[in-house]
Amino acid sequence: MDASTLMTLVTFGIYLVLLLGIGWWGDRRYGKTYEGFVTADKSLGGWVAAISSAASSESAWVMLGLSGLGYSKGVAAYWAALGCTLGFVATSLFVVVQLRRSSTGVQILTLGDYLEHLLGDRRHLIKIVSSLLIGFFMLVYVVAQFVGTGKQMAGMHLMGYHLGVIAGAVIIGIYVLIGGYAAVCWTDLVQGLLMAAVMVVFPVIAVAKAGGLGAVEETLAAAKLDTIWVGAEGPTWAALGFALGQLGIGLGYPGMPHSIIRFVTVRDEKAARNAAIIGVGWGALVLFGAVTLGLVGRTLVPGLADPEHILPAFTARFFHPVVGGLILAAVSAAIMSTADSQLMMAATAVIHDLFYPLLKREPPKGRIMVVQIRVIIGVLALTAMGLALVEPKVIYTFVLFAWGALGAAFTPVILLSLHWRRLSWQGALAAFILGPLTIIVWKVSGLSTHLYELFPGAIVATVGAVVVSRLAPARAPGS
Repeated sequence: MDASTLMTLVTFGIYLVLLLGIGWWGDRRYGKTYEGFVTADKSLGGWVAAISSAASSESAWVMLGLSGLGYSKGVAAYWAALGCTLGFVATSLFVVVQLRRSSTGVQILTLGDYLEHLLGDRRHLIKIVSSLLIGFFMLVYVVAQFVGTGKQMAGMHLMGYHLGVIAGAVIIGIYVLIGGYAAVCWTDLVQGLLMAAVMVVFPVIAVAKAGGLGAVEETLAAAKLDTIWVGAEGPTWAALGFALGQLGIGLGYPGMPHSIIRFVTVRDEKAARNAAIIGVGWGALVLFGAVTLGLVGRTLVPGLADPEHILPAFTARFFHPVVGGLILAAVSAAIMSTADSQLMMAATAVIHDLFYPLLKREPPKGRIMVVQIRVIIGVLALTAMGLALVEPKVIYTFVLFAWGALGAAFTPVILLSLHWRRLSWQGALAAFILGPLTIIVWKVSGLSTHLYELFPGAIVATVGAVVVSRLAPARAPGS
């Protein structure tokens, strides 16, 4: 191991120790009770709720996948940044404060609890079906995060892909197992701020090193990547389909379970309002910064075989190894801030919303539940690590599938539950079934090459929820 590699790894190691320290603090502060372990006693402030929610929704996709999209698609990749930013805006306007208000004064620990209480589902079907969706598609999502860890380590020539996957899985698993939800949220705050710093500073440095925007424009024009339309032939059907599909990514934000759960556990409505504003600002900076870095990277690091290696390749070529350690920490932050949230969300859903409802028993409230959730976290982490070691190739595609399925299922249900009193538990159940089913059919049929599957999935789920709800009995007054 040469000196530069050692310096990078030492810097990264210091960052990991910080994360484990937060995990230890989370266990000491909140790990003694079930409610504390899974909700941090609903004590999140506005900054923690906003940044942890935003960071957990982005993952390796924004640091590696979105910058890679900028590298491969050029200016047209800004459609994705715009779509995601609009998703943050929609969440801030229609979900954040409303969800906190709707969950006030009742014992709600999970989204399943919220929907069951609001919609009056005494059969627990909403809990059971939502937990199955969360458990399966969150696992797919976590696999993508571990793939990102392996790619980052390999891209910076620090270790092989497989060893990188194992290292990421072990670190994430440990601090989530130790500290629970509080550790997840507070580490996500640190990680989200680090991600924002990188995606604000690096594009500026990249433009300067490339010789200015003029040099970048020349490179993009030569590759026919300097217009907003893919293919550089104007608004063809293929180009319009690409643009619409990228905009459609934003449909997932208002219903992404591991992200919006922060607004159930935020301290109060004032903190929720602050979180709504902070989240939009963070998202815009990180998303547009990632695309910009990718398209400038075509000038600085031409000919990359894998566009999703642009951030580590740019770092390794132009920066000191200590900075390399910080960037490794930043990409790992994007990965960890999503994977830890998803592991925590999936494990809680499996135990709280699936296992005990199927047994028709109330979950115990003591330490036994903490132990059970930790066991499930460990099982899910090991399963995701094993699948990631098979080496799925493209993070962007892998993440979009899981994002689409979860968004098609939960976005219509969350928005309708908050803004349409006619939504019934039967309608929500219809959305949970029709949304992911449409996503799968659309993907298998090959139609996703023309239009991202979240668009039709969300439309079908919404129509299904509305039609079935109008056929079902009205909700009880006050629900």
